Amino acid sequence: MKCKAMNILVAVDEKYLEPLSVMLYSLVCHNRGIFSIYILHFDIPLRKQLEFQKKTLNWNKGLKNVYFIQAKREDFAGIGEDTRYRQEANLRLLILKLLPVNVSKILWLDIDIIIKGNIQEFYEYPDKGQYALVCEDMFPRNEKRDTLKRIGMRQNERYFNSGVMLLYLNNIRSVYDEAYFISFLRNNKQKMKYPDQSVLNICLKRRLVWAAPEIYNLQLLRADRRDKLKIRRSINKAKILHYNTKEKPWDCDYDGILELQYWKYGVRVLGIRRCVQHLLDRMVDITWRKRND
Repeated sequence: MKCKAMNILVAVDEKYLEPLSVMLYSLVCHNRGIFSIYILHFDIPLRKQLEFQKKTLNWNKGLKNVYFIQAKREDFAGIGEDTRYRQEANLRLLILKLLPVNVSKILWLDIDIIIKGNIQEFYEYPDKGQYALVCEDMFPRNEKRDTLKRIGMRQNERYFNSGVMLLYLNNIRSVYDEAYFISFLRNNKQKMKYPDQSVLNICLKRRLVWAAPEIYNLQLLRADRRDKLKIRRSINKAKILHYNTKEKPWDCDYDGILELQYWKYGVRVLGIRRCVQHLLDRMVDITWRKRND
C-alpha cells in the first residue's frame, strides 16, 4: 500500500533534532509518498533549520517539504515552566494559531517514537466529523482513576495518550478559536498532571474515534516486562513504538527495553560514530552505577 501524502506535526527545541530525525527516518522507511513536516519551535537557529532540511531530503525525496514554524514565548505568559515537561510540548495547544489554514488534517507524533510499519490506514481514516483519531493511554487503573478525578472527567470516560493523534483541524476550527486551548490551560493549570494532554482530553472528548494502542501507540512505560513472551508478541504486532519513559533510548542512562530497536534506525541517520559514542557512554554509565551501588 502506497501512501500518497501525509502531514506530520512535531514540536522540538534544538537539542532534540537528533531524535526527531530518527523518528522521521523510521517513518519514511515504512511509508512511501510525499510528506509535509511541520516543526513547531521557539528558537531553533536558522542555520540548524537549513541543515535539518538538507539532511532529511537526502534520506527520501518525499521529505522535500519541511517547515519550521516559530512560536512566541509570550503566548505562554501566566502558565510557567513545568519541570517534568518541555514547554515545547504545550505548543500543540496553539495548533489553530500556528498552522496554515489550508492544512485540514495532520498527524501529531511525539519525537520519542519510532514507526515500524505502514500507518496509511490510520492516517486515511475517514472524516466523520470527529476532532481526532486517538489511542487510549495504557496507564494502570489506579493512575487513570486519579487522573480523571483530578481533571473533573467521569470515571467511565476514556483518556487518550497525546503522543499519537490524527487531528481533523477543520472540525476543531469550526468550534474552537485559536487561543482556546492555551487559555484553558492557563485557567486550569493546577489541575493538570499532564498539562497539554489533559487539556486536549477535556476539550476534545465528545468527538473522538479510538484506535488500538497496541498497534498505533504501544507505550513502553506501560509494558509488562515480567512477561517477556507477551511483550515480544506485542512489539512484533505494533506499528508505532512509544518510548514514553523518563529515560530515552538516546540517553546514556537508558535502562529500558528495545534500545537496539531504536538504534537500528539511529545508526543509519546519525552515523556509526554517533552510535559507537552512545555505546561507550552507556558502558561508562553502567560502570559508574556499579561502583556506586
